[in-house]
Amino acid sequence: MLDTVLNHLLFYGGSLALTMAIMQFAQIFRDSKHLWLFIFFTSISAIGFQQYYYGVYAVPDHEISLWRGQAVAFLLGPSIFFFYKKLFYNDFVFTLRHIFHFVPPFISFCIDMFMLKTETVKTGALLEARSMIIAGNYYYLISAAVIFIIYNVYILFKEDFISLIKTKKFSVKVNQVALVYIVMVLMIAIMLLFAFITRNITLGRIVMTLMILPFLFILIVGNLIPELISLITSVVKRNIYERSLIKGLDVEALKTRLDDLMIYDKVYCDEDLNLKRLAEMLSISPHQLSEFLNKNLNISFNYYINRYRVDEAVNLMQTQPDRSISSICYSVGFNSKSAFYEAFTRFVGKSPARYRKTGK
Repeated sequence: MLDTVLNHLLFYGGSLALTMAIMQFAQIFRDSKHLWLFIFFTSISAIGFQQYYYGVYAVPDHEISLWRGQAVAFLLGPSIFFFYKKLFYNDFVFTLRHIFHFVPPFISFCIDMFMLKTETVKTGALLEARSMIIAGNYYYLISAAVIFIIYNVYILFKEDFISLIKTKKFSVKVNQVALVYIVMVLMIAIMLLFAFITRNITLGRIVMTLMILPFLFILIVGNLIPELISLITSVVKRNIYERSLIKGLDVEALKTRLDDLMIYDKVYCDEDLNLKRLAEMLSISPHQLSEFLNKNLNISFNYYINRYRVDEAVNLMQTQPDRSISSICYSVGFNSKSAFYEAFTRFVGKSPARYRKTGK
């Protein structure tokens, strides 16, 4: 009876996660954080349908190491980690150094391929290797969930979610939402630990089913009360900045020096200007400059630089009406016409050609 109920929950959970994945996919080009949510919900959906299939068409305690597609379970932790990174850190950019987060999924994929390609092996070292993997089959499955919970617990403490419960200056709803979310994550972690210790496969499958709940809860609350989620996000960001590396810097002197570089030196006209080079001109680290722009000006580096470039382009179009748009584009620091047109339209509200034609 329990297996039947669990199988139904897995099917409906997989269907719900698939729906959420489609919704996130439709928004990928608006904000890259939706890419990570798409990967997360797609993985949850794949796990749900996989567990449902083996629960209905195979023996529930079937050798788990023989179940195909375990690698997707190892994508849960990294995907939700990078979603929060993108949510709380406006200037976050995925780089090669972040690749190590995907080592467990890669290893799992290799194990999947190995088990698939050696199904007919009857003797030798390959058979011994298969036997070793099968001997640890339960831990192979549950380790993905353990990694996922570790990511979540790390995020809870790293970004100080606990403060949302304790702080009285927020509305009761903020405290309640934060409390429910944290309790959900920690309860799933406790259940997972118990399943891990007791080698209870049914409980392990239940935990895999429940992992979607905290994030489904946040998404529902976000749709019903969007301003509440915005408040929570802003509070977490504030906590991050309170641990900022710009503490101890002379912020006013930094702002004055930055203004001088922009207004008088016009360093933004250099198309190779990036966060690192500008930070070197200010004798601070790129992280410090990024935090200064986000905390004090509430804008990203690209927004800040492109704003100056577009203003300069407008000035040149007014003072040099015979100069070509292409020439102006490259002279103010853009390295492509498409980037120039996109930024110009964003800040001015019309394309460069239309602006020149209308004269304002």
